Amino acid sequence: MIIGIDMDDTICSTNELIIEEADKYDKEVLGGSGVKDINAYEFTEMMGWPKEMKGQFFADRLEYIMSHSPIKDGAREVINRLHDNGCKIIIISFRKDKYLKDPYKLTIDWLKENDIKYDKVYVNTGTKEDECIENNVNLFIDDKESHCEDVNRVGIDVLLFTNAYNHDEKRFKRVDNWYQVEEYVKEKYNG
Repeated sequence: MIIGIDMDDTICSTNELIIEEADKYDKEVLGGSGVKDINAYEFTEMMGWPKEMKGQFFADRLEYIMSHSPIKDGAREVINRLHDNGCKIIIISFRKDKYLKDPYKLTIDWLKENDIKYDKVYVNTGTKEDECIENNVNLFIDDKESHCEDVNRVGIDVLLFTNAYNHDEKRFKRVDNWYQVEEYVKEKYNG
């Protein structure tokens, strides 16, 4: 079995760290008061920033955020167990070199530091369906609905990893944690 897995907010908790760092940035660099609307979808709206502020913030802090995002509970254990049981693990990340010096190295280093087993890593991806097709992926796991939609459209099974911004999505099988991923693989793929 071949499993394609997104990085940010699927294996690691990037969004929480973005918000934490944006709050610090607003207070320390911009002289603001921090988070203004915790329920906003986009973090720039949360901070009360104009949209163009996102680029400046990412240029200053995204490298740090991506390299320090905490691993999600159970991710290491479940991914490594799936790998050890014969599943091929393909990491497919949207991470771009627009704000990151070397998204591939940054991702490899993070995976190594967090002791995650994998077979191949892609960064700078678009819709992710091409990488899934190229690698004959059976199951794709991501937190972004549009990526799940694109991959599912080409006939690949998807799991939507629950996050604060995708609670209303009902089209895909949802998982709240890595242990549910493992259970799904066992039930559906006899893994």
